[in-house]
Formats: sequence, structure tokens, C-alpha cells
Amino acid sequence: MTPYSPETDRRGGIFLSSAVSDADPNRERRDYALDGETPLVGLIDDRWYPPYVEDRSHYHNCMEIGCCVAGHGLVELGSRAWDYSPGSVVAAGQGLYHRQENMGWPATHWRYVLVDEDVVLQEAPSRHREALRRLVDTARRKGLYFDAGQENSELRAVGQTIFDLAERRGETARMELEAAVFLLLCTMARSLSSAMTGLAPNGAYRRPIEPALKYVSENYMRELRVEELAASCAMSASYFRKVFGHVMGMSPMEYVNRYRINRALNLLRYGNDTVLQIAVQTGFSSVATFNRNFRRYVGDSPAHWRKSAHI
Repeated sequence: MTPYSPETDRRGGIFLSSAVSDADPNRERRDYALDGETPLVGLIDDRWYPPYVEDRSHYHNCMEIGCCVAGHGLVELGSRAWDYSPGSVVAAGQGLYHRQENMGWPATHWRYVLVDEDVVLQEAPSRHREALRRLVDTARRKGLYFDAGQENSELRAVGQTIFDLAERRGETARMELEAAVFLLLCTMARSLSSAMTGLAPNGAYRRPIEPALKYVSENYMRELRVEELAASCAMSASYFRKVFGHVMGMSPMEYVNRYRINRALNLLRYGNDTVLQIAVQTGFSSVATFNRNFRRYVGDSPAHWRKSAHI
């Protein structure tokens, strides 16, 4: 089996099955086909578009190494969570529960390298095996999160090289690709000290503004003011703007408008209400304001987007 062959679909033939846990219906096992011979199980190039479907907490029978190409959100690894952004690299070892909450606009894009840890440890030279074993054990117990900083640029570059090599043909293509996987793991092992494995999760920084996020979800259909959102968090308006911008990467009112447009996309795709009715339902003061914001975030008019979505 050569799941990473350029002649096959990137996802073709590697996903075997998924099963919801009997003990917890919110958890799931997702297995991939392992042949026990190659360290590279497969490559996945995934894009998601809002409105996002909630990701159930799940684990795999191999290591999943992911690099965020576009978008932002929250990734959970075991009992920890971090805010991710373009350039973030995450590794979830075999058996580690993980999930991600996508919030990117207009899409979220990740690339994943699936690795058979057992084959890696079997094939690695004995003098390097201990370092790789520490990496594997850490990924299985806690997971690894490398932020988007410059110090991790080499790690991202190796990941990109793997996807570039997957497009090559010839008798040495497979050998080069498998060597690149070992290079990726070695780079991660060398950078293990900079991985955030035991730090307080960045996701915790969202807690001070969570009341405002909940307030928006319950009141987006009416006029909202920053002062209301700040009051829900027991903050002054000026301090709330500063905290919100730091955590979410946008102003409070931009978040409100993005949230409204997300809701509008859902109504346009699955409902029969007119554009005017949807503008009112999602809290816009006029159709003109709705159209302007829709075109800003989606790049199209509501009417044309609805027609395209139903083709």
C-alpha cells in the first residue's frame, strides 16, 4: 500500500473506520491502515469552511502531525488546549484524545503527516532511538504544540518539503519521502524543549471574555454595543477592547459581524427566507449594511452566494 503516492487521492485508502466510545458518546476512535513496513501512513490536506461542524474528541492508531496553513482556533491535546494560528505545529501521539475548534475566516486549512511510531522506532539507528522514543512517549502522553514563532520555522519547512516530495515520481521518490519523515521527527525531537507540553494552555486566556462570546451567541440578532459586551465580563469598555483584541485577534464588533455572517450563511444555504428577512434575523440594521458586510467577509453578494451554494 502506498497511501502517499501521487497517483492516488491523498485520503484514498488510508482511513479505515471510526467508532464512538460506548463509555462516552462524545469521544471517538479513528483508525488508519498501517502496513507495519513504512513510517509514513499517509498525508492529508484538509480545508474546512464555516459554519464549522463541531469536532468530536478522538484518537488515532498512529501519530498525527499537523501544521496550520490558514485560519485560527483552539486545539485540545489531552487535558491541555492552545490557540492555534498559521504556522502552529501540533503532534498527537497514538491513543491521545484531541480535537480542534475552528474559527478561521473564510476557511481553515491544515496539512497532516500520519506516522507509524512503531515502525519509526524499529527502523531508527540504535544511537538515535532514545531521542525518538522520548519524542514518541511525550506525544502519546501529552501531545506537542509548537507555536508559530520564528524559532520553529525549520520544523514547518520540513513539513512543507514532505508535501512537495509527495508530488515526485521515480524510483527514489519513496526513499526520499520516508527520509524526510525521519528528518521531521528528528527536528521535532531537537525542538522538544521548545514545545509547549506542560505550560498553562493559551486557551485559558479566553476565559475572561467567554461571557461576551456567550452574550453574542444569544443576542446577535439585535443591536449590540461594546459596552454591553464589556459589562458581561465585568470590564471597562477600553480594557475589554484590549483584552478581546489580544485573545481573538480582532475587535469585538468585527467578531460580532463575523458571527452574524456565519449565521447568515447557514440561513441562506438551508432556509427559504428572503435576503431582507435574513438581514433582520442576524441583527443588521439594513439590507445595505448586510450586503456590505457579507461581501467584505465572503467576497460575494448574498443572493449570488446562495445560488452558487445550491448548484
